[in-house]
Amino acid sequence: MKHYVLSKYSQELPEAAAVARIRTHHIDVILANGHAEPSVELIDEFYRALNDLIEDHAYRVKLHTLATMTAEGPSYWTGRTAIFWGDIYNAWSCTPPEKTRAVQVLRLAPRSVLVGGAVLLLAQIGWPDQTNAAIHPNFAAAAREGGLNGKMSGTHMAKDGRVHSASTRLSTLRLLAEFVSRDHGDHLADTLRGYIGLSETQSENQSQLATRLIQRSGADPVVRQAIEEMLRHIEEPLKITDLSSNLGTSIRQLQRRFLSKTGKRLLTTYRELRLERALSLLRYTDMSPREISAATGFSSPVAMRHSFRNHCGLSLEKIRAQRFTGAPPIN
Repeated sequence: MKHYVLSKYSQELPEAAAVARIRTHHIDVILANGHAEPSVELIDEFYRALNDLIEDHAYRVKLHTLATMTAEGPSYWTGRTAIFWGDIYNAWSCTPPEKTRAVQVLRLAPRSVLVGGAVLLLAQIGWPDQTNAAIHPNFAAAAREGGLNGKMSGTHMAKDGRVHSASTRLSTLRLLAEFVSRDHGDHLADTLRGYIGLSETQSENQSQLATRLIQRSGADPVVRQAIEEMLRHIEEPLKITDLSSNLGTSIRQLQRRFLSKTGKRLLTTYRELRLERALSLLRYTDMSPREISAATGFSSPVAMRHSFRNHCGLSLEKIRAQRFTGAPPIN
């Protein structure tokens, strides 16, 4: 059985200081059979996007089938999320050994999600005190016969935080975004929703680096305002005197607060935001280096080329060639 394992992709240019130790989160997706394997790309894409936006955490997805997965003890399931990946057409029915494995997972995993027809597992295993669930209309009659109460919202968050449900695979993404809000705060969850199209984005200037720094600062208002101001002035960078004046603070106060909240210097961040924008234009447009340098506040293509070599050790040509070679983003 194939395993999906997500890498922690990041477009942030390398920093001089080492990043804190990364905490790994494991997502175990459980299928009724191997035929549903391609659809797990939906979960893969969700967590890849989250890895783009968050630092100090990495999410990895592993794929199982209920029939072939091996029994794992409590130590394996500590901190893991189990997703029983059903659909809206097929109710899950289990053999006795499969039912035993399902009960084991639901008892040991601190957070589980039952999707689509997988919600009927609750009736099959006689799960105590677990009668509320998000149930698709296709399974409403079967759910009532099994003693389950359906919800029309598409998702159900269990009060005890353990066994949740989603009526469809698409509504599962809404539920997973709620988990992000609980685990990492509303700011990251809202940014992620916009990033993957679950909601309208609130800003015209999207930046993965900006998201990570705002998250690192605890959504500090001064840090957020400073970054938003820098993003608005990528093409014609502000002098630090103008930036501090726009924020109504002194240069010294702004620099100290930014450094203490993010661990990064203000001007270094400004340069990296411009490089991030230039990186995106190099990869995803046919703009010439001269046009890109003008659009990102560099005095010339030579100056931009020099900055890229200093920060990531790659030439503009190699970066642009990644469009055709399929190379991963710069870490």
